[in-house]
Amino acid sequence: MELSLFDLHCDTAYEMLTKRQPLLRNTLAVSLENARKFKRYIQVMAHWTDYSLSDEEGWNQCLAMLKNLQRDPAIVGGEATVATTVSNTLSPTLLLAVEDARILNGQIDRVDTLFQHGFRILTPLWNGSTCIGGSHNTEEGLTPFGKAALARAVELGMILDISHASERSAEEIFDISSKKNRPVIASHSNAYQICPVSRNLRDGQIESILRSNGVIGINLYRSFLCENGTASAKDILPHVEYFLEKGAQNALCIGGDMDGADLPDDIPDLSALPILAELMLRHNYSEELIQKIFYQNAFDFAKKYLF
Repeated sequence: MELSLFDLHCDTAYEMLTKRQPLLRNTLAVSLENARKFKRYIQVMAHWTDYSLSDEEGWNQCLAMLKNLQRDPAIVGGEATVATTVSNTLSPTLLLAVEDARILNGQIDRVDTLFQHGFRILTPLWNGSTCIGGSHNTEEGLTPFGKAALARAVELGMILDISHASERSAEEIFDISSKKNRPVIASHSNAYQICPVSRNLRDGQIESILRSNGVIGINLYRSFLCENGTASAKDILPHVEYFLEKGAQNALCIGGDMDGADLPDDIPDLSALPILAELMLRHNYSEELIQKIFYQNAFDFAKKYLF
């Protein structure tokens, strides 16, 4: 089966900057060379900033990460494109996301700056309590600044992502997006009922994402797949099946968290992802459904909501 891939989340831009690795060929999980396994390849490049940095230092690192990506030889040479929307081109396409909006550092005008730089997906939270609000490991909701900043992001046309959000923050994110009739996504989260860790989605969150016409990206991080943390590709299937039981046939995607997660041994990098498709085939998933999960659901979503 010839596969295409639209992956909703990787942390490769951070690794490229900090390890001085190029996009075309590298020692990372994500590279254009690894992506050659796929007919078409679209990748959301999350810009996560080192949590040991201050919010202001994180802002500067984010901009440095963006500049490093834009100046990469593969981008300059046209082997891949950084874009704000998608088409069915055979050339690899990279979309931009910010992971952890603490880097706004209380300055709401930075939301506009991010949008002007081409960022279209915003994961507001990552860990602990920030100027934006409470992350998954807290019981806190959004701060007044967080609510204002996220409302501005939605007004501009950015998509909000509840991966890493606390339950209360997620509820408020849904409320902010619904006022503009905009979808909410979980770019890299699994099912809490299968693996009950704070980073995974509760049933109500899954239902709210689907009602909003959002999408969900399956995360390959071992500890979010099964509680003992010794996951292999087969441990992805219970999450896939659970989401499908909840009605996510047209919303389920891949959000591998590559270069930001401890991956299963049998999926060490992007080039090994077809192993999951082969496993699905052996479990009687149709080729049509596999193509939807790997590419078409995310593509249809991006085509409708990103600009």
